[in-house]
Amino acid sequence: MPTIWFNQGYSVVRDAMLMIREGAEAAGIGDLRLLASHADFSATVLEAADDGFLEPPIDRSTPDGEAAYASWCAERCRDLGVDLFIVQGGQHAVASHLDLFPATTRVALPVTAERLAAIHDKGAFYDIAVDAGLPMPWTRNVANLAEFDLAIEALAALGLQPCVKPREGVFGAGFWRLDPHYGLLDALMGGERRRVSVEVMREAIMRAGGPVRLLAMEYLPGPEWSLDCVCDNGELIAGVARRKRGRVQELEVDGPIFGMAREAVALFSLSGQINVQFKAADADGGDPRLLEINPRMSGGMARTRFAGINLPWTHAAWLLGLPVPQAQPEGGALIATQETGFTVRGQAREVCHA
Repeated sequence: MPTIWFNQGYSVVRDAMLMIREGAEAAGIGDLRLLASHADFSATVLEAADDGFLEPPIDRSTPDGEAAYASWCAERCRDLGVDLFIVQGGQHAVASHLDLFPATTRVALPVTAERLAAIHDKGAFYDIAVDAGLPMPWTRNVANLAEFDLAIEALAALGLQPCVKPREGVFGAGFWRLDPHYGLLDALMGGERRRVSVEVMREAIMRAGGPVRLLAMEYLPGPEWSLDCVCDNGELIAGVARRKRGRVQELEVDGPIFGMAREAVALFSLSGQINVQFKAADADGGDPRLLEINPRMSGGMARTRFAGINLPWTHAAWLLGLPVPQAQPEGGALIATQETGFTVRGQAREVCHA
């Protein structure tokens, strides 16, 4: 009976586990065992698993903490007979200590620890991608006020709209468009407009009291794509892109961004389920640029199922040596999120402690 373990990650892990179960049942594999772990006993991913357990409170921000977490994961794999460990949180910790894991467990990671660090540092990622000739937005690393001023001057000279974002982060946290018409109060009261003036950003950098880690970039006004894919050792196996149109997302399975994605996947020798972000420089969708790679599943990954492909099951089957679904994805579906009600969790469920 194949056993798959997902450790703590983002909420999409629950969707992935349900899709794996659906894929296994459709393939006639009924004896699959799904494990999940999380630091919060009320996390819904634990309910989707055949067995769920809690993770210990290990601080992974230090080398010793990373080693301790990897050791705990390796012990779990050994004790629970895990055949496939699809690493979510603590990827760098696990990738740095693969020697701790039993030979009977296949550890699914997107890339080496060194490449993970480069991908997570958006400044380093930009430098690598530009050197390889991938189309990227104009970007400069900013560590202080002088560098910020130089970057803003260069963007203005090129006639480009400026924006900033942190060198590390997820979910767009810290992204701001720099707009001369938005003061501090406008920014605070502006909801999701994500705009602030250059003067306010300068003041924030000046008051930081030390080096900052920002990217000053050209703002791309065109549509955005989020491409969810499965890859293996630098080869793109399957993928579906979600072109964002306000509240609606259109599924696409071909186009220029797929060629760019293949180049990026090959450049970083990526494996597993990952996500690649693109945005167009042209308001009508022309001249797409690579924004970043997320070496994990995206929050909207489950929507790709409406293209007729099950990406989590494709990934799991590939790694377990099981027959891989041969369905060709189809684009064109328009997906909109609609809240239809509430789920009330009633009866308590026992969760074992690790």
